[in-house]
Amino acid sequence: MSDQKRLIGNFSAMGFLQIMNNALPFVTLPYLVRVLNPEGYGVFLFSQAFIAYFIMFTDFGFELSATREVSLNRNDKMKLSEIVSSVLIIKFTLAVVSFVILMSALLFVPSLREYWQIHILTFLMVFGNILLSFFFYQGIEKMKFIAFINAGVKLFFTILIFIMVKNNDDLYLVPTINSIGYIIAGMISIYLIKRMGIELQIPKRETLIQHFRNSLQFFWSRVSVSLYTTSNTFVIGLILGPTAAGIFGAAEKLLNGLSSLYGPLSSVLYPYLTYSKNIQLYKKFLYSIVVLNTLMSIILFWQSELIIKIIFGPNYIDSVYILKIMSLAVIFVVPGIMMGYPLFSAFNKTSFVNKTVIYPSIMHILILLIIIPVITIDKIAWLLVFTHVTVFLGRAIGAYRYKLLK
Repeated sequence: MSDQKRLIGNFSAMGFLQIMNNALPFVTLPYLVRVLNPEGYGVFLFSQAFIAYFIMFTDFGFELSATREVSLNRNDKMKLSEIVSSVLIIKFTLAVVSFVILMSALLFVPSLREYWQIHILTFLMVFGNILLSFFFYQGIEKMKFIAFINAGVKLFFTILIFIMVKNNDDLYLVPTINSIGYIIAGMISIYLIKRMGIELQIPKRETLIQHFRNSLQFFWSRVSVSLYTTSNTFVIGLILGPTAAGIFGAAEKLLNGLSSLYGPLSSVLYPYLTYSKNIQLYKKFLYSIVVLNTLMSIILFWQSELIIKIIFGPNYIDSVYILKIMSLAVIFVVPGIMMGYPLFSAFNKTSFVNKTVIYPSIMHILILLIIIPVITIDKIAWLLVFTHVTVFLGRAIGAYRYKLLK
């Protein structure tokens, strides 16, 4: 099979998985925003933003470091068993630490304690996310093994939302159903890994420490990304309340949904470029995506009011202006992702690409803290655009400096 055909095959499987992961929430979106009302939906989004910190913490950058290790050792089952076992043990240890932090926050922060049941139920997604082990399937470039099963499980639980969630009193059912879907999909993922001959074991302490250290630099970059994405809805929910979080979160959902459509291509290119260094094929995908993405951004800006009304309804009309602002970010987000780890890390420039998100995220948080006394939803939206532009420019300059696209 040619490289291009294999990439397209993996992209199709990863794309299907990504579409299902993002399309299914969008299928329930028009329903939930109406039965839960802006405040209830804002609580749901706020809880997701809150728990996203723990998902990021337990991922610990392994989706990059472990994917690379799996890709380089794809034919050595003994080494793969060591990698998978080490990553799972470290992740579950971090999940226990995360749960202790969560319970402490719920105990001492009144604004979090009000909806403590929702936050705990949403937290269960952390365990499902750990079990899914996407890093393994990406590394061996066989995403089809998990894509269809994961999508099928989540489709079933999406249907349950329509059946069981009828009004705002059923808010707790939404994170419950989502979390159970994640956990079952994760259990199937582990079953498939074992069927491939990968044995789960208890590695030596030195091995665990080595994998932990190898992923540390990737973890800091992931923390940085989370600081200038997830933190926005979280801060709005804390300061301006759940309704404001719902208004901002509605527009951000569309931004993230559109941007994530290109995530599968970045994911399949990363392990491929790691061992092939085929920059010409990479450039074909990059330039095609940039053109398509720019057109999508224009459509999102031009039809923002119609899109908001169709998906969210008239109660979210305030999200229209926010969506127009965020549509500008789309132009820079996607090429920034494509020129991130798939390109720089594959050519041993991981330190540089990490800095392109760490420094802008620090700047983002500092500006966010400065504007808190006069904070508004649209100011945070413009700040988000500014940060995405900064990340893109840093990577574009780096690609030119290191002559990676030649």
